[in-house]
Amino acid sequence: MAHPIAKQPKSGELPIKFFLTPEMMPDAETLAQLQVLAATPGLDHYVGVLPDIHRKSRNLSPTGTVVASKSVIVPRAVDTGICCGMRMIRSDIEVRELTPAVLDELFAELQRTIPVFEHEPDILNKEELAELLVQGGAWSQKRYGLSEEEMSCIEDRGTQATDSAQAEKILACLPKQALKKGRRCYSTLGDGNHFLELQEIVEVLAPEMARRLGLVPGRALFMLHTGSRSVGSKTMKGYLASWEEEASFMQAMTRGTPIWSMPVEAEIAQEYLRAIAAASNFGFANRIALTERLRAAVRHVLRDDSLSLPLLYDCAHVSIKPEEWRGERLWVHRHGASRALPASRLRDHALFSHTGQPLPIPGSMGHASYVGVAAEGAVETFYSVNHGAGRVLDKPEAVAAFTEQLVVRELETKNIRLYRYGEGNLAEQAPSSFKDVSQVVAAMAALGLAQPVVRLRPVAVLKG
Repeated sequence: MAHPIAKQPKSGELPIKFFLTPEMMPDAETLAQLQVLAATPGLDHYVGVLPDIHRKSRNLSPTGTVVASKSVIVPRAVDTGICCGMRMIRSDIEVRELTPAVLDELFAELQRTIPVFEHEPDILNKEELAELLVQGGAWSQKRYGLSEEEMSCIEDRGTQATDSAQAEKILACLPKQALKKGRRCYSTLGDGNHFLELQEIVEVLAPEMARRLGLVPGRALFMLHTGSRSVGSKTMKGYLASWEEEASFMQAMTRGTPIWSMPVEAEIAQEYLRAIAAASNFGFANRIALTERLRAAVRHVLRDDSLSLPLLYDCAHVSIKPEEWRGERLWVHRHGASRALPASRLRDHALFSHTGQPLPIPGSMGHASYVGVAAEGAVETFYSVNHGAGRVLDKPEAVAAFTEQLVVRELETKNIRLYRYGEGNLAEQAPSSFKDVSQVVAAMAALGLAQPVVRLRPVAVLKG
C-alpha cells in the first residue's frame, strides 16, 4: 500500500498530508493556499489533501481538502455551496434498449419537470419550507413515503441536527432572501457543474462488491449532482459578508491570518451552525425531490410503473459537522470531499456492514465515472475521499481554452447525448479541463482510501 506524502510544517502551521501520488502534487499556487489553511488558528492534527486537489479562484481554500478541530469553526475552509452532493440511483434498465428516440423523450420529460433555476410560482409554502429546514430527511420521508431502506442510504438520513428543534430559532438564523428563494428553488437542478447523467455500467472491478450492491454490466445508473441551491449560497455568503465587513470582528477573529476561525461555543458560531444545518437539510431534500421526479419521468417514458430505481447512496461533499474520529469529537470540514465510512463503521447496516459506504467518483461529462466503496484506510483522511476527478483548469481558464462548439463536437464524437437548458457557459465543463479519473481512482485504491467497484461510461447528460 502506498503512503501519503507528508509536508513538514513551518512554525505555527499544521502538517499537510497529501493522499495522492507524486505526479499528482498540486501547483505552487495551490500549495501556497494549503500553507495558509495549515496556519489557521485552532485546527487540529493535519490538513488532509485528496487526489482531486485543485484551486478555484473564488475560494481561499483549495477543493479536495479536509480539516478538523476540537474547538473552532472555519467558515472559509469550505465552499459556499453547503451540502452540494451526489446521488447514485440504480436501475434494472438495459442501456442497449434505450434508443436515441427514447433518450430524447426521457430527457425532454426531465427538462419539463425539473427546472434549472426556480419554479414559478412558489412550489413550497412558508410552513412546508420551515418544516423541511428543521426536519430535513424526516420531512422528505413523510412527504414521499420513503422506505427505511432508502433513508439508510442517505448520509445521516438526510438530516443535519442543530442545538435547537424550535423552528423559529432556526429560521431566525437564515437570511430572508434565502427563505424567499427556498420556496421556489426546491426540486431544481442548478447550472454550472451540476448535472443529471445517465451512465452504463461497462466494467466490473470488484465482482463480489458489485453483486452485493446490485451493479450489473449493461444496466443504467443515474448520477445526480446538486445541492442546497440559493438557500445555501445566500446563507453562507450572507454570513461571510456581514462578518468580513465589520472591522472589529475581523480584528478579533483573524489574528493576521487570511483564513480565520471562531470558537465553536461562541453564540455567533452556534447561530452559523444552525443556519448551515438548515441549509444542508434543504440540500438533501432537494436531491430527494429530484429523484422522485426522475423516477416519475422514467416510469412515464418507459410505460412501466413497476420500475423501482433504488437509491444506491446520497452523500454531501461540502460540509461542516461534528463527528467521532479515533475517540475524539471533531468538527470536520470537508471541501469537495465526501464522507467515506468503511464497513467497520457501519456495523448496523444490513448491506454496508459488508461493503462499506458506496462512493460516487464522477469524471466529467465526456469521460468515465466510477462507483467505489470506502476502505478502512479512509480513517487517515478523517473518513473522507475526493468527490470526483478534480480540475486541471479553473473555470475561467477552461473558458479561455475551449469553446462550447468544441465541447459539443467532442461529446458527439463519443456518442454522448447532451441535453441543455441553455444557461451558463458549457466550456467551463470541457472534459479536458478535468484530471484523468482513472489515475485518481488508482491513487485512491493505492492509498487504501477506497476500492473501485465498477466503471461507467456516460450515455446522456442533462446540464444547465
